Amino acid sequence: MSPEALDITVVGHGAATYPPEQCTLSLTVRTDGRTAESASEPAQQLVRELTRLVEPLYNSDGGPIDRWSVDQVRHSRHRPFNNDGEHLPYVYQAEASVEVQFSQLDLVDAFVYAASALEGVSIDHFGWDLTESSRTARTLAVRELAVRDAVSKAEAYASSLGRTGVNAVAIADPGLLPGTTEHGGAEPSARMFAAQSTPAGFALKPENITISASVHARFTAS
Repeated sequence: MSPEALDITVVGHGAATYPPEQCTLSLTVRTDGRTAESASEPAQQLVRELTRLVEPLYNSDGGPIDRWSVDQVRHSRHRPFNNDGEHLPYVYQAEASVEVQFSQLDLVDAFVYAASALEGVSIDHFGWDLTESSRTARTLAVRELAVRDAVSKAEAYASSLGRTGVNAVAIADPGLLPGTTEHGGAEPSARMFAAQSTPAGFALKPENITISASVHARFTAS
């Protein structure tokens, strides 16, 4: 008499690490002054200087900079207090955000060196990532690893019980398979390197990108 079919439910995991293919720099221009004009003009000048650094490198098709943006200079003011708690005159501030995406990572170091040398410009963070097409292809490959891991686990469970074969009956993203709960799977994401400022000559060390995926799978073992 053949043994009754046995249900086996497992979670399969897959992960792989890849070198980054692009870097997005976020910069902030910030200047102060006793008047709105005395704060705004230096900020505008810094934006122009950053633009002069970017434009010779900008090429939307081949890089080394393939995307960049700068928002309008924003203005604000506040009244500081002195040591006696008395209001001092208004201090005006001008600020703008700049974002630059590099597709050739060997030039990031030199650009950061030049940008950080401008007084009033800070490097807020570096975002290391894969290109969109590369991330899509590699995510598919990692999901295949997760499926293979699920099959391997099911076969190991079946073998330990003296069963000789398994057949997949259901597979789903975590939490979508009836009778299971979502856990154990991280969404693909870029690793971020944060810094408040970058000293001149700072050696950039791109962080590798780890892509992971999980699947819930149900098998029958005979």
